Amino acid sequence: MTSNGSFRLQAGGPGGTVNYTWIYKDTDANGNTVVTTHTGSLVVAAGDAAPHSITDSYSQPNSAGTMQLVFTSPSYASPQLQQSWTCRQ
Repeated sequence: MTSNGSFRLQAGGPGGTVNYTWIYKDTDANGNTVVTTHTGSLVVAAGDAAPHSITDSYSQPNSAGTMQLVFTSPSYASPQLQQSWTCRQ
């Protein structure tokens, strides 16, 4: 499964490093919740207000679950980016 997200910084902003985490919640064969995280960062130049894309891959999930892209620095979260998936075999 491939996840895609994007963000923009405010026009005329100072730029800097944007840190993010993809959070995948899944259920294993025994019914236990499995949480997997993938972290990353991207350096954005001062004044850059263009959209920046983030892509991540997650091995085939065991069951239906959710994924969420959370920006950890600058400090804000994006609950509207939470998505659900359905596993088809």
